Amino acid sequence: MSKSEASPPPPQSNKTLESIKPGDRITLPDIDCRDAAIATHAELFDARHPIHTDEAYARKTSFGQRIAHGPFPVAAVLASLGEVFGETLIALTEIGNWRFLRPIPVGAKVPSEMSFLTIDRTTGRVCMDVRIFDESGNIAQAGEVGLLLRRAKPKTDGR
Repeated sequence: MSKSEASPPPPQSNKTLESIKPGDRITLPDIDCRDAAIATHAELFDARHPIHTDEAYARKTSFGQRIAHGPFPVAAVLASLGEVFGETLIALTEIGNWRFLRPIPVGAKVPSEMSFLTIDRTTGRVCMDVRIFDESGNIAQAGEVGLLLRRAKPKTDGR
């Protein structure tokens, strides 16, 4: 697949509040920071700093190349949660302690993962640690995400 094509959505994992436990880890879909996506992000949010949009400018910086906007991978991870949880997901409740540790170059396709920190089965609130890696496998971004998940419907025995 070329970098200009969108990745197909992964199959929904059908994760439920009852099927997860603290420490469980889920690999999220790769984040595709292709040029077209970064250009759309710049246009949509009027975020046109030349480190993201101008190759000649970016080559003269300490990064030596264009880099993705910091919020772009965060938004991609959050968007993927709908695919991971499907109809179990009710709402995003918080994003906290987000750290931007390393740049992600424009054109990169980078992995991400999450692990469950806390799960409240009464309220449906979960807190997860999310990590986005660079192409070398180093943590590029990390933070916590809170979600509200729907409890599974009780199974009926058909009587």
